[in-house]
Amino acid sequence: MEQSVLETKNVLVDRARAIIPKLREYSQEIDKNSRIPDEIVEELKKEGLMKVLRPRMFGGYQTNMRTFTEVVTEIARGNGSAGWFVCLSNIRDYMISYTFGEKALNEIYQTGKDVVLAGNFKPIRIDIEKVEGGYFIKEAQWPFVSGSPHADWCYFGFPLVDDNGGVEMAIMVIPREELEVLDDWFVMGLKGSGSNSCRIQNVFVPEHRVSLDRLASKGHYLIEPLKDVALYKSAFVPSLTLSIVGPALGLAQAVMDLYMERLPKAGIGNTFYTKQSEAPITHLQVAQAQLKIDSAELHLYRAVDKIDSYAERGQVMDIAETAKVKADFGYVNQLCKEAIDLLVAGVGSVFAYDKNPIQLVYRDFLAMHLHGFITPSSLIETYGRILCGQEPNTYFI
Repeated sequence: MEQSVLETKNVLVDRARAIIPKLREYSQEIDKNSRIPDEIVEELKKEGLMKVLRPRMFGGYQTNMRTFTEVVTEIARGNGSAGWFVCLSNIRDYMISYTFGEKALNEIYQTGKDVVLAGNFKPIRIDIEKVEGGYFIKEAQWPFVSGSPHADWCYFGFPLVDDNGGVEMAIMVIPREELEVLDDWFVMGLKGSGSNSCRIQNVFVPEHRVSLDRLASKGHYLIEPLKDVALYKSAFVPSLTLSIVGPALGLAQAVMDLYMERLPKAGIGNTFYTKQSEAPITHLQVAQAQLKIDSAELHLYRAVDKIDSYAERGQVMDIAETAKVKADFGYVNQLCKEAIDLLVAGVGSVFAYDKNPIQLVYRDFLAMHLHGFITPSSLIETYGRILCGQEPNTYFI
């Protein structure tokens, strides 16, 4: 008897939560080496946390965006880089499943192979030409390919020029052995996310591994067994936005965990408070921070549940609903930042040490927070424009 989505969600979330102590134990190593250890990656695979959104026919759990978000939240609560890695790899299962046809999917999801996926849409350079049976890439490079050091397959967006000189976006999938992962991910936060650049030189891509974004967004490539699966009807733009903000709540919760862990042992310098937990300012900071985290959680799951609800009913979100969901995600990002800042203000000068665990989480959060896809002011402004009867100020809606 098959488990329900709710039962599967509870199992996967419990597994993710159980890994938190181990992820925290490895956090300094991840930060120092700018890499998630293979041991952790293998455990994430073994626990099924890398295939939350993968079709059941290819060995996945085929759940929903709520399950995905709760799993990512728990992993990010343990370590930001691991949370980002799990988040981005899982969302690519969802994307690839409706973007490519049966032949490509069978190649990607070989029987018994638990694959890791990576990718990015926008190349910084590409020299590609149409040839018989597909495309030949002379040279191309994409930045920010999160998870690439561990990936088995990568998808890449690229501009395609048609016979009339018009340009539209297309997507290709490439096996790991046909690309080079560059050693260029030298950053302040999410160091272990493996968001390296990838380069391709002199590679032939067969026709069946290339899809047009215009057709993929309309479900043109969705194979017959997946056409009635709610997950693969989930709104694309809100789901992709979710995949960037996904670790935010877990990271804010992690800072709260670490703050409360040190609180009984801390005092407040240059005051008579030998116990920080007795100071009114601490009570105010902690309460405000927790309320902001709680509010972020409410906004996050309101938006996620809306994505799932529309998908289950087979309905398409209009522009107003899409803008509202994206604004929710932007507000989650903002609230989590405000909560973390309140707590950091009470940490004191020990925060300056590189090995301070709160500083590590803060750097991971900031690297995610600054992503242009979830800038609070931009997403909230677009929603405000819709409320005021104006056209949205972005094509990505």
